[in-house]
Amino acid sequence: MATKAAAKRAVKPPLDREAFVEAALRLASSQNTVSLTFRELGNEMGVDPTAIYRYFRNKESLMQELLDRVFLMAIERLETPTGQWQECLQEFAERTLDVFMEHPAIAASATSLTTSGQGELDSIELMLTCFSNAGLQGRALAEQYAIFGSYVLSGAAGLAVDQVESSDPDSTAWFSGPLLADPRTTPLANSIREEILDLDHREVFLSGVRQIIQAARQR
Repeated sequence: MATKAAAKRAVKPPLDREAFVEAALRLASSQNTVSLTFRELGNEMGVDPTAIYRYFRNKESLMQELLDRVFLMAIERLETPTGQWQECLQEFAERTLDVFMEHPAIAASATSLTTSGQGELDSIELMLTCFSNAGLQGRALAEQYAIFGSYVLSGAAGLAVDQVESSDPDSTAWFSGPLLADPRTTPLANSIREEILDLDHREVFLSGVRQIIQAARQR
C-alpha cells in the first residue's frame, strides 16, 4: 500500500509555470465559460490558488501568456505560404476563429490585452508579410495590417463569447432572436427579413475577411 502511494506521488507533475499554463489551457477548452479563475486553476492542479502567484503576478499576466499560446496554435495550424498572400490571410482568419471558439475564456481577453509574446509577434509578422506581398508598404502597409488584425481579433473573439453566452449554443445564426421589422417604418429590413435570419455567423465573419483582402488588392 505504501509502495503504491509513493509511486503515485512520484508521477505527480512538477509545479512550474508551464504546468499552470497547460492546466489553464485544458480548463479553457473544456469549460463553457468566458471566465477562468485562479480558484478553478488551483483545483485543477490540486494546489492552493495562491501558489499561482509564484509564477504569475496577477490574472492579467496569466491571460497574456494563455492568449499568446492561442496565437501560436493558430499559426502552427496554417498550411498556406505567405507567398499566396490572399489565401494565407483567409486561412489565418479561419484558424484564429477556430482556436478562439475552442478557448472562449481566453478569447474574451483578446481585444483588451497585448501579449508582447512570440505568438503575437509571429501573427503580426505574418499579416505584414502577406500585405507586403500584395505590394503595400510604409503607412499603407501599417494601416492595412491594423484594419485586418483588428477585424479578425474582435470578430473571432466576439463569436467565441457569443457562442458561450447564447441561449442556443448549437445555433450558427448571425442574428439571434426574431427580427420584428415593421414594414411601415423599416421596409428594407422587413423585405429581406428571411435573408438576414438565414445568415451564418462564420460565413459573415469570413465574408468580412474577404472584403478586407479585396480592398488591399485594389489598393
